[in-house]
Amino acid sequence: MTKIGEIFKIFRTGKNITLKEASQNIVSYPFLSRFERGLTDISFTHLLELLDRINVQLSEFEFLYQKNNSEKNDLLPSFQNAYQSGDVSTLRDHLRIRQGQSGKFAELQVIHIKMMLTTLNAASITANDLLLLENYFKSIQNWTFFELYLFGHAMPFLEETFMFNLFKELHQKGFLYDNFRYDSFSMIFYIYNNIISIMLDRNHLDTADLLIENLSTYFKQQEKDYYHRARLLNLQGLAQYLHGEKVVGLSLIKKSDLIAHLTDHNPAFMNNEKRYLAKYLTDNELQYAFDFSNILI
Repeated sequence: MTKIGEIFKIFRTGKNITLKEASQNIVSYPFLSRFERGLTDISFTHLLELLDRINVQLSEFEFLYQKNNSEKNDLLPSFQNAYQSGDVSTLRDHLRIRQGQSGKFAELQVIHIKMMLTTLNAASITANDLLLLENYFKSIQNWTFFELYLFGHAMPFLEETFMFNLFKELHQKGFLYDNFRYDSFSMIFYIYNNIISIMLDRNHLDTADLLIENLSTYFKQQEKDYYHRARLLNLQGLAQYLHGEKVVGLSLIKKSDLIAHLTDHNPAFMNNEKRYLAKYLTDNELQYAFDFSNILI
């Protein structure tokens, strides 16, 4: 694992700032040298002062730290990648590791992975799991990305009123998570995507329409990649289809699928889309939505 002192050194040397220049009147020259070699820790106050000295934002520092340690210190995206690709074997490997650990955090991760596997028809969730989960959500005041990921996967399993109250609580915070991490928009989008999908599944079309409108408004203020545009079109299209506007709905769904097709998206993602839409569309409609044979590039 790359230590924070090593990250600081990358920034310092990249700006041609000497140890003496960086440390002056903040920490001693020998201390900063030891810190950069990972031999000593540093207070958060001194770290902020040092970053200010070399003109590096904390968010930039944190971004590079995460990038260098993403595989070791941030397993949540790896869970999500395995889930999205339907990789049951990898999720079961993660589950076995977490089941061998102790503590509340490990217990919550076990439930998290079990929910993913349950959605993939490869496990089941117990009433005790759900009770522990609900009690945990009731007890926390400040959510981090762990709770956001956990909530996203817990939505289909939670009692509807409880789920909506949690969602409203997040919404009332004004999406303070917007600048939390470099993938924060994906996380907000993910939460919205899940709750809209659940409302569509349960035929709560008016609620789904309102949530889609909120997401569309929020989306206009963001400059994001094709994936988010494709997902928004998919949600809008399915909602229109379920309202009886099948021609318009299928057109939007096809646009969404076309974006994924033209950008060579992961085949597993496309297969998941087909499986999900197969709950609503006829075979002919499904074939139309994923037929790109007449697309000339």
